[in-house]
Amino acid sequence: MSKFFYGRLAFSNLKKNGRLYLPYILAAVGIGAMYYIMIALTGDQGIEKMPGTGELQMIMGLGCVIIMIFAVIFLFYTNSFLMKRRKKEFGLFHILGMEKRHIGKMMFWETCMVAFISIVGGLGTGIILYKLVVLALLRITGLEVPFGFTVSVSGIVNMAVCFFAIFTVTLLYNMFQVQRANAIELLHSASQGEKEPKTRWIMAIFGVLTLGSGYGIAIVIESPVEALLMFFLAVLLVVVGTYCLFTAGSIAVLKMMRRNKKYYYQTKHFISVSGMIYRMKQNAVGLANICILSTMVLVMVSGTVSLYAGVDDIMNSRYPRDISITGYDDMTKDQKTDVKGMFQQALEECSLALEESVEYTTLNIAAYKSGENIMIIPQKENVFPEGELCIFEFITLEEYNRVSETPKELAEDEALVSVRQGEKGDTAYNFNGRTFQIKEYVEDLDLEGMDSNVIYDGYFIVVKDDKVLQEINEIQKEAYQDRASTANYSIYADISGSEEQRKECVERLNDLVEAYNQGKGEGETVVVRIDARAKQRENFLVFCGGFLFLGVFLGFVFLMATVLIIYYKQVSEGYEDKGRFEIMQKVGMSPKEVKASIRSQVLKVFFLPLVMACIHLAMAFPMINRLLLLFNMRNPSLFAICTVITVGVFGVIYGIVFGITAKAYYRIVGEHR
Repeated sequence: MSKFFYGRLAFSNLKKNGRLYLPYILAAVGIGAMYYIMIALTGDQGIEKMPGTGELQMIMGLGCVIIMIFAVIFLFYTNSFLMKRRKKEFGLFHILGMEKRHIGKMMFWETCMVAFISIVGGLGTGIILYKLVVLALLRITGLEVPFGFTVSVSGIVNMAVCFFAIFTVTLLYNMFQVQRANAIELLHSASQGEKEPKTRWIMAIFGVLTLGSGYGIAIVIESPVEALLMFFLAVLLVVVGTYCLFTAGSIAVLKMMRRNKKYYYQTKHFISVSGMIYRMKQNAVGLANICILSTMVLVMVSGTVSLYAGVDDIMNSRYPRDISITGYDDMTKDQKTDVKGMFQQALEECSLALEESVEYTTLNIAAYKSGENIMIIPQKENVFPEGELCIFEFITLEEYNRVSETPKELAEDEALVSVRQGEKGDTAYNFNGRTFQIKEYVEDLDLEGMDSNVIYDGYFIVVKDDKVLQEINEIQKEAYQDRASTANYSIYADISGSEEQRKECVERLNDLVEAYNQGKGEGETVVVRIDARAKQRENFLVFCGGFLFLGVFLGFVFLMATVLIIYYKQVSEGYEDKGRFEIMQKVGMSPKEVKASIRSQVLKVFFLPLVMACIHLAMAFPMINRLLLLFNMRNPSLFAICTVITVGVFGVIYGIVFGITAKAYYRIVGEHR
């Protein structure tokens, strides 16, 4: 026997099964190309040298991990479709005299050919598309486009090794499947499981409970931090519930419909319901996969698009003025005066004018609130004080009256309170024995920079003067000691000039502060942070643009997987329906009626995952909205608009894909009519 016999036989088998293997190879090429691109982006030296790209490369690294995990699961899963269709062929080879070790050699050559085409094609496609993807990424993030074309050697090696390992594992699994089955089992593997599925009520009820629990977590949780901590639990519950409902719940519902004789014993309902019971049994896991992948696409794209579109809203919330200056470590009056003088000097040297400004001193303290009792105590390991951790910001009455339209008066044991996040209704606050009677809850305390906390409940408290403020400061220093917070002096200003001039002013002010500190002794220096909104917007645009790129990129990967699963579902449906198509015609149904019945079943089954994915997204909307608050994204209307547009676009793509793949189904059925 020629030593190339198995290679030629393997090539012939792949050619004859091109309808099955071509989409699989194209998907492997596509995922391989995307993995190479992600690896190359994380190590691109041109991008690495650009300012503000550290977080961007971290995001790309996260994308590499996600794509590789997905590639392992997806390629292994789609390989099961191929094996299901090929087992009958392997059984026939075995009956005709080919030993299993010979079948193993043939499978080895088939896998080698598929792996070679996938790896080489993936690398070639990735290298060709890399520059285009870099241009798109830099366009989104607003970074400069570097010249030149690079090829990542580490990306080539990493991609080739990882995909070689994946195909090796699939080969071993396939050979194990063939080795443990006899010839008869292989011949009948394609038609196994044709008995009517049993109703698994326990699984169906469990699916309802887990899905309801996931929905409940997404809807009920209010805190952004709790939403972040509980997000993965909610996702896990929804995934488990989805699989259970598609596997058992759908069959239970269909059987309940069948018990309704008035409904069931109608021509279109009779065929549709009975056919769907069978389809759900065979395809429940695949349909659940489509649903989960569709949900992932919708969540990632809608979330990242809204985050990118809301960059200006986020920056206005974080940096309401052109320039922000924050001094730390309980600055003295003289130091505050010096900082103001340096700011004015920087403006004059840059030929800029101060248009509007506000300045104030705040004391920010984290404490546990239990009703009216505020406990300023350090958190010890595995010991949590009673109450909820909150943020309290103190300012003096003088500073409040400077910005308020209605001046107030306070005694030393009185306070004004503005609640940003938290509960109202208390009549007094007791801070470690220091009691303040709440004279009034105010709504007009709207100082720049004091509303950026979205993680914890926030209370802004106005006290009489610096003396009272210092009392609170001493209380928290005694409790927290070296971890105590300091009073912060802040200046927020709008200035004339362009964005470049404002950034130049910030650089000049930093130089002046550095020179000031060099001339001071130890303990007399100032610790100041200076930000320009224009500069921070550039950095945050890189961050949000990176997330948008990753969301769209991964969304495309998952969409490609969804398309491939739909295609294999259609092909499987075609092979399984060809016999029933002929039987229905023999019992008197016209070809038109049979085709309409099958089309109705296919439409209902394959659009069910899309409907379920939209329900998942609707239930997840409140939780995702709270997660976006962690980025200071406070525009739920914008998120809702982005979500609706994403669902609409995805629905159109889903419909087009279904229409194209349905042709493969009807072609298979038509071949056997």
